[in-house]
Amino acid sequence: MGKINVGILGASGAIGEVYRSLLQSHPYFCLKFLGSASKSTKEPLHGLELFSVEDVETALNLGVKILFSGLDNETAKKLEPEWAKSCLVISSSSAFRQKDRLIFPEINGDKIVGKTKGIFAKTNCTLHPIALPLKQLLSLGVLRVSATTFQAISGAGRQNLSAMDIFDNVIPYIQDEETKIQEELNIVLEQTIPLNITCCRVPVLDGHLVVLDVELEKFFDLKEIYRLFSLEPSIQILTEVDRPQPRLDRNNGNGMSVSIGRIRKGEKNTLQFVALAHNRIRGAAGTGIKLAEMAYGFTQPR
Repeated sequence: MGKINVGILGASGAIGEVYRSLLQSHPYFCLKFLGSASKSTKEPLHGLELFSVEDVETALNLGVKILFSGLDNETAKKLEPEWAKSCLVISSSSAFRQKDRLIFPEINGDKIVGKTKGIFAKTNCTLHPIALPLKQLLSLGVLRVSATTFQAISGAGRQNLSAMDIFDNVIPYIQDEETKIQEELNIVLEQTIPLNITCCRVPVLDGHLVVLDVELEKFFDLKEIYRLFSLEPSIQILTEVDRPQPRLDRNNGNGMSVSIGRIRKGEKNTLQFVALAHNRIRGAAGTGIKLAEMAYGFTQPR
């Protein structure tokens, strides 16, 4: 099989930028189509002409089979269903994060295997450093979770946060974020885990860091926790007392690892740790590409 032709919707945005970079030398996919909602630049991007996100005809004429979308919610709701009639659409929009569409590669990636049309959605980028370690702890009985997130400014997109707002500042509120994370966690893990969460925006370029307290049903020791985390190849355990840190660790595993550190036992049967993921690679474009690889059988879900 030759390379599969793919395109990007929202190609000039913060997520589209990472998709463009990751697809330039991809072994299975050939980037053929770039669509932008604004067409704010007339200059070619990576040597490709920039088209309208509504130009289905051009994309199909170029043989595009997969579209990676970084469109905002309103534009996605309007356009992605039309694209999905002819292509597999990997969506970043929360508008399509329902039970049968929401895919987390290490947890329910089998749901996208063999799909060549339709819309499938990645989870909220902040869910990655939460859901992946919690999945490893389910055998110990997760009773409840408390979490505080420290989310990078790139997660707000290019237009949604001014430098004057975030410089020398922490914003302890991100609209709808806490509700989205709770709902998506329950869908992905297929069970309801009580989650108390506070989401904060911090002046970091890339990398969402989460501090978690997890109350477990079964007695545990830290050797068992290390063992469970080490069973997941996408988790990287850090033993330094001051890690993970976004600037030092967001690119672990080429940006696809969830880095976990400060693993310790709290009061009673509570586990405490800090988790970090690159929001634009692990939480967005890198996972989007991984889902497409799973759909076409290049990567196998675990």
